[in-house]
Amino acid sequence: MSKSNITGSVFDLRGKQLLIVDDDPVIRMIMKSMFNKWQNTCFDFAINGLEALEKLQKSCFDLILMDLQMPVLDGFETARSIRDGVCGAIYQQIPIIAMTADICERARSQPSDMNRILTKPVNDETLYSAIDSCLSLRPRLEPLSTQA
Repeated sequence: MSKSNITGSVFDLRGKQLLIVDDDPVIRMIMKSMFNKWQNTCFDFAINGLEALEKLQKSCFDLILMDLQMPVLDGFETARSIRDGVCGAIYQQIPIIAMTADICERARSQPSDMNRILTKPVNDETLYSAIDSCLSLRPRLEPLSTQA
């Protein structure tokens, strides 16, 4: 992907699959509304880190947008599990963009398990730029084949 995909307010992820992990229903609604306006953008939601790990084991995703503060399994623990191979080797290098509303989190050094960290709220252009940058470094993942 290239920055030329931004034309006015047109955002095109060329069919990339995103997993959005956030426990806040309002944030999920905002993200859904935002991504529904983008072209060729596929996404799914998980409401906590444990659900995210389960979805990663069953489906194919190209990038994760991860809230940092969630119940059950927070974003830091979830990212560490992914990097440790809990979801398989195919996901150990998946781009993970941390998204947090807590400005204090930004004061920390960028977590090594995250490719980027963004502070909520985030606008379309900033989010697209971060996603595009992360995806341009990684080829599209192919679904795991299942044998009958």
